[in-house]
Amino acid sequence: MHTGAFRLTAALGLACAASAVAQTPVLLNINPSWSPDGRWLVFQSERHGTANLHVIGADGTGERRLTWTDADDTHPAWAPDGVWILFDSNRDGSWNLYAIRPDGTDERRLTRPGGAGGTMFGRHPAWSPDGRRIAFDSDRDGDEEIYVMDADGGNVTRLTHAPGRDGHAAWTADGRFLVFTSERSGNQDVWLMHPDGTGPRRLTDHPAADGAGRVSPDGRRLAFYSERDGNADLFAMGLDGGDLVNLTRDSATTYELAWSPDGKRIAYYSDAPGRFELFVMDADGDSVRQLTNTAYHNAWPQWSPDGRGIVFASTRDGDWEIYTIAADGTGARRLTFSPGRDAHPWYTPDGARIVFQSPRDYAVGHEVDLYLMDVDGRRPRRLRVAAGFDGVPVPSPDGQWIAFQRSPAPPEGGEYDWEVFVVDSAGRRERQLTRNAWSSQVPSWAPDGRRLAIHANPAGRDQLFLLDVESGAVSPLASSDSADQTPAFSPDGRKVAFTSTRGGGRDLWLVAVATGTVTRLTTGLEVWSQPSWSPDAGRLLFSAAAAGVHDLYVVNADGTDLRRLTRGFDGRR
Repeated sequence: MHTGAFRLTAALGLACAASAVAQTPVLLNINPSWSPDGRWLVFQSERHGTANLHVIGADGTGERRLTWTDADDTHPAWAPDGVWILFDSNRDGSWNLYAIRPDGTDERRLTRPGGAGGTMFGRHPAWSPDGRRIAFDSDRDGDEEIYVMDADGGNVTRLTHAPGRDGHAAWTADGRFLVFTSERSGNQDVWLMHPDGTGPRRLTDHPAADGAGRVSPDGRRLAFYSERDGNADLFAMGLDGGDLVNLTRDSATTYELAWSPDGKRIAYYSDAPGRFELFVMDADGDSVRQLTNTAYHNAWPQWSPDGRGIVFASTRDGDWEIYTIAADGTGARRLTFSPGRDAHPWYTPDGARIVFQSPRDYAVGHEVDLYLMDVDGRRPRRLRVAAGFDGVPVPSPDGQWIAFQRSPAPPEGGEYDWEVFVVDSAGRRERQLTRNAWSSQVPSWAPDGRRLAIHANPAGRDQLFLLDVESGAVSPLASSDSADQTPAFSPDGRKVAFTSTRGGGRDLWLVAVATGTVTRLTTGLEVWSQPSWSPDAGRLLFSAAAAGVHDLYVVNADGTDLRRLTRGFDGRR
């Protein structure tokens, strides 16, 4: 996405969604704006793939999502009376200003394309203290300049006409001035001018980049970001340039600040945790507190039958839910909205439905049933009501049966006792296939539908077995002294991909069914889930914790071209 923030744009080094394993930090939670009563902050977050607006309490609690779009909604600004939130968005093909109520209703557009050209007709909005006017950036006349308009979008007036970019304006609390960022002197600095554009005065003068200036509510201090100490820190000084103080004093990258209404605190974002998150500190730089921690897991991916999409589970909204994305990692869409852990999704062979496990109809997490829903998430229905934990459902190649694992609820502190079952796709007929007390689990159908690959633990470690669906007979596959788990038959039935600790770590391996020959595909990834073969058998999709959090990866079936599709970051929200 486009940040439009002078030196900020280049410094952030944005990475694409479908990139290699090594990536630079991407934008997550940024650009905070206080509510007039100081109790809430509105900000933009890219945790869903594009930037949308969220609201969070000033103490870090009560977070909720405000906008829901596949475009980018950025730079929110809370109105002085608390009734509206301004923001800019490219949802209609160019950047324009919009307003929305804090409860997410009554969204409206304020600017429209016009002028000599450009693609940015409204960005970086800022309310006047009386709420009657809005300052904003636009390149509608060919260069990025500062404009003002009435709160309803009327009476647009251009304020700046100097060479170089002018933008990121903010009003002083008394409404007498606008502080802004400008390159008119050949360097990026913070300036001050009257609301009619007259009397411009330079406030910072340093060879390094200074920007995003904001004057304190009492009009006595200017806070801004600067790269003068080698990285982007937040500074504060008097309006006469005296009493300069570095507020953040660390090696992290810190941009975009907002004074609290009482002038006692400053909200900002920083990549100190390895990703951009929101922080609050006292106005003197003390008592720093991190407000957001938007790390999440992405797991249990499966290809769509046509190879164009992926279904998976994620905690990106705080709870395990089912999502789909395109095969290149873009266009995430949430399908389930229920409490509890919706997990292990799998497409039916015709691609029309998705089967998954969920505890949504129970008050306890160890009571789990199987569900089917349309591929767009509509019409979810429980497949069968049964006591215990039914999980890891896998449709048969002809779509007539679903294999799964079941365990009674374990005693307090006890272990699950898994056995493998099949149930018809209507949920009427059920048959137990294993009765060996080996904790048999994670089934995968052979292409002919006559066998299942499973892993089981007959002698203190998990091993791979082939299970005859008709007779229930089991035979070992690729025995080893290590833990071999989560098998997945290739589309031609000649190979089984699996995870193993053989060779150290937990990585992805292949075994030839006919010969037992074993090949290692990955190293050092901590592969977590059952792999999924692409329909053409050329690639394998899986989740791994190489970066400290479970994310989706894809690799060629010969172990080449490893790519990371999602980025959940290290930790959990």
